[in-house]
Amino acid sequence: MTTQQQARVGYVGAGWTERVQIPMFRLGGLTAQAICAGNPQNAERVAQRLDIPEVYPTWQALVAADTVDVVSIVTPPHLHREIAVAALAAGKHVICEKPTALNVAEAEAMLAAAQAAPDQLAIIDHELRFHPQRLHLRQLIKDGYLGSVLNIHISVQNSGRLNPADPWGWGYDAERGGGVLGAMGSHVLDLSRWLVGKIDSLTATLQIGHYYRNDPATSARRLVTADDQAHMLLRFANGAQGSITVSALTPGPSKSEVTVVGAKGALRLDSQERLWGVKGDDLHGGDWQLLETDYARDLPDEVPANQPFAVGSYHLARVLADALPRGETLIDDAASFYDGLAVQRALDAARESHREQTWVSV
Repeated sequence: MTTQQQARVGYVGAGWTERVQIPMFRLGGLTAQAICAGNPQNAERVAQRLDIPEVYPTWQALVAADTVDVVSIVTPPHLHREIAVAALAAGKHVICEKPTALNVAEAEAMLAAAQAAPDQLAIIDHELRFHPQRLHLRQLIKDGYLGSVLNIHISVQNSGRLNPADPWGWGYDAERGGGVLGAMGSHVLDLSRWLVGKIDSLTATLQIGHYYRNDPATSARRLVTADDQAHMLLRFANGAQGSITVSALTPGPSKSEVTVVGAKGALRLDSQERLWGVKGDDLHGGDWQLLETDYARDLPDEVPANQPFAVGSYHLARVLADALPRGETLIDDAASFYDGLAVQRALDAARESHREQTWVSV
């Protein structure tokens, strides 16, 4: 890759890539070079629709392609380790979807592969770290708006798994890395670490809403083994505490909220990504003030400002498009494979806590 050439991305997967990642990464300055998928017909369809020049029959062929600089892994989690390790060994940069892997052992193997390739990018796609409002929230905390952080509370809820008629798929299969804890919990656990610090211990309870779903491929009923909802309590190494709820069993529209409370103030990010603050005497009356920012001002019209994952993906792409052609692979605010391992430790601890009904060290 020359200093003048855009980084060329090969996408493994044809779901989230088609809906969000390919269009947002392209707008951010990355070239959509290649694609493959578990179902080759899906890869062909996406390539034709989004004008991607190369389609490969397998991820192994894509990883080996000389025309691919960056491999974006957007597959079920049980495939992450194998693809990431192979891509790094092939000299590619890697962006891997969350959760990092199936378990800590796999995440450790991925980190070891990244450490063996120090000149290559190896990050987990926690794109919400690059949303301007979340960067602003983090900077306010670092600048002392809150004073010492006392607690953080995060809630992400939707009705995505509430309907018992929805078909069985890999997202309901624990052996392939399905479940809300991994899909949504990984994001908020990463956010908790990023905003507050190291998680020392946690306790968790998980829930499956509907234990059987119909498999459209076989017309048979399949047992659901992956969680639909999770509640967690956190203790941080710095003495702060936290609570997390991630649920796909909540009626009504999707909603989310992040509240961080400190000795001198509090900050809240609402479902519309609006940032609110309260401090001083107003803490007792709860007179929250909207902290005005114009983060959407610099967004292209094609980026939906009301969709945080799209906004974050666009801004992540802009950073990578600037850094990679210059040989820079240590990206400020990106979630490294070490961060991915730390979150995986918390996910594994949450599952152990649910089984044993106790607090677990992370």
